[in-house]
Amino acid sequence: MRKSLLAMAALMGVATLPAHAWRVKVDEETFANIGFSTIIRGTYEGKRTDAQKSRINFSVPLFNITASGQVNKLVYFSMNLEGPRKIEYDSQTLEHFGVRVRDSFIGLKFADEFRVQAGLQRVPFSRAALTSTYALLVPTSTSYARQGIGVDPLNVQTDPDVSPRDAGVVVWGNVAEGMLKYYLAVTDGATIGDSEDDSLAYTVRLQFTPTMLGFKGETGYTVSDTYLGKQNVLSIGAGYRVVGRNGRDTKMWTVDALYEQKFGDIVPNLQVGYISVKDANGTSDLDLSHIYAQGQLLYDQVVGFGKPALAVKFEQNKRKASGTDPKNTRVGVWAHYYIKGQAAKVSLGVDSVNLNSAASGKDFTDVHLQFQVQF
Repeated sequence: MRKSLLAMAALMGVATLPAHAWRVKVDEETFANIGFSTIIRGTYEGKRTDAQKSRINFSVPLFNITASGQVNKLVYFSMNLEGPRKIEYDSQTLEHFGVRVRDSFIGLKFADEFRVQAGLQRVPFSRAALTSTYALLVPTSTSYARQGIGVDPLNVQTDPDVSPRDAGVVVWGNVAEGMLKYYLAVTDGATIGDSEDDSLAYTVRLQFTPTMLGFKGETGYTVSDTYLGKQNVLSIGAGYRVVGRNGRDTKMWTVDALYEQKFGDIVPNLQVGYISVKDANGTSDLDLSHIYAQGQLLYDQVVGFGKPALAVKFEQNKRKASGTDPKNTRVGVWAHYYIKGQAAKVSLGVDSVNLNSAASGKDFTDVHLQFQVQF
């Protein structure tokens, strides 16, 4: 079973696989793997404003039901239902209610060097856009990006339902067993269902791995913050994206790199990245930039019933508009206990946020306890 799941990961680009999945098999060529994943979190939230009190919240920030498989060796598919989400019902916003389709695509694998995927899928722009929430070193990264602390990797909006997905066609592949990976995408520009904006988005990304030095290429469509010592990785990527908004093109570019290598029982990890956005959301003179650095130190031996690790992340979001230049920064420190890799994990984290602008609210510190499972 495990070998078959790893084969599907290489075929369809699954960043992290659960320890098990339910396989529905029609014949040797036709099958699907059904999976379930969820995150449960308790958070002590610091005061955001003088009028607000600190509080404790319990939540289910994410759950997924997935189905991925193939019809034959040429045709494959993937579907991902995700919740919770905010929806409008009788002019009221209901929190944590409903699910949505986050991924739904069909792929053709002509060769390792040439694949075509069509449908709703992750935009191949940055590492952030291609990394699953379940594979993050600092799992609150997506949450704070939605609050404007970081740059959303797709379209830099702060709508809680915005995600790094878009509908369209992506051509991608691996050259020389992953030494070079490329993506070329033509998509709707994250304006699905918006009849007032028919502009398309164009995205290109290149990723290089020096396999001649013994590093293993990230050959799947998606990537991960960490491979937990199962492979040595040194990947350097660059992406460019342009999308029409409000009659003006928003242009984005990024560079990023990941290094992870196993030394005996210690696995150090370091990732850095930079994202620049010009004329964000089609607004003249609204420029954004985001820089981050993060790392993890994993002890690759079982202590008790899991493997301990310590992760740290620094990020800064800069907004330039109408002569203003506010900067938001965050430092996150997380202790992870990998009971069974990403499939069963307990995490304790502290996030300290500096808004650097009184108009944005008070600086605050949050403390999180999180449980994660994948099947």
